[in-house]
Amino acid sequence: MDDKKIISGIKNKKEPYLSEFINKYGGVLKASIVKTIGNRDDLVIEILNDTLLAIWDNIDYFDENRSSFKNWCAGVAKYKAIDAIRKENRHESIDLDKVKNNISIEEDFSIDESGEILSLLDPEDRDIFKKLFIEGYSYDDLSNITEIPKDRLYNKVSRSKKKLKLQLGGKYD
Repeated sequence: MDDKKIISGIKNKKEPYLSEFINKYGGVLKASIVKTIGNRDDLVIEILNDTLLAIWDNIDYFDENRSSFKNWCAGVAKYKAIDAIRKENRHESIDLDKVKNNISIEEDFSIDESGEILSLLDPEDRDIFKKLFIEGYSYDDLSNITEIPKDRLYNKVSRSKKKLKLQLGGKYD
């Protein structure tokens, strides 16, 4: 099946054309994703699904005068992979399963215990952690509020994570 039929079928939201698209371009999408993030099967499948949904929902943005359909789809996959990595880095946290003496599920863990954990940090770092990880501020917003450059915020958070991990009984790699 040629690209024009596939594009038209997807625009009309006909699922058989999506299947045809996957058969024809699935390898290209996966290759673009793997080239961007490496061979991480758990994340590749999630990004591939996000890419297919994005192409399905945004097919009207494809412009054959700007690029080929294949390249446009590969670009969508690449940017979905970049977004996934950014999201993963933004939400990077301590893996409690790897920390010794962590709180077990049977111990009736509550969010109030986060205060005890954060009390291990100095007041400025505690405030940064609360704003980023509890209140949901972005690094950009927090940089504007605190007037601390964003790169310095990343460094402070990284050092604080190391400190918490060590004080909670884990070893930092």
